[in-house]
This record gives sequence, C-alpha cells and structure tokens, in this order.
Amino acid sequence: ESNDPLMSTHEGEEFIYVLEGEVIVTYGDKVYTLEPGDSIYYDSVVPHNVRGGVEPAKFIAVIYTPM
Repeated sequence: ESNDPLMSTHEGEEFIYVLEGEVIVTYGDKVYTLEPGDSIYYDSVVPHNVRGGVEPAKFIAVIYTPM
C-alpha cells in the first residue's frame, strides 16, 4: 500500500527518547506511539521506521553502528 512507511534496516542499535509531541515507530510488524517521556531501544537489523505523529515532535536519537 502507498500508506505503508518506508522501512530501514542496517547494523547497529538505536535509542529514542521523546521530549515533545508524538513519535510513531514501526518496528518489524509492530507499531509504537511514543509521547513525551517515552523511550524505545531496538536492534537496527530489524526493519524499522521513525516518523512524527499528529503533533510536531522533538526527540533525542542515539544511533550506534559498528565500524
């Protein structure tokens, strides 16, 4: 479908902490809606997508990729 998010996959790990607004994380076949104070940590090898929700968002993302 054209509404499906474009998924990314790569070696490494990611951590996201939401400061403001809403962040939607698709991880594999699951979808998580994060709000201020929420966080998520995942293996980047699994197909994933991070996008803003209804409200504009500010978040901190830490991405680790092995050299």
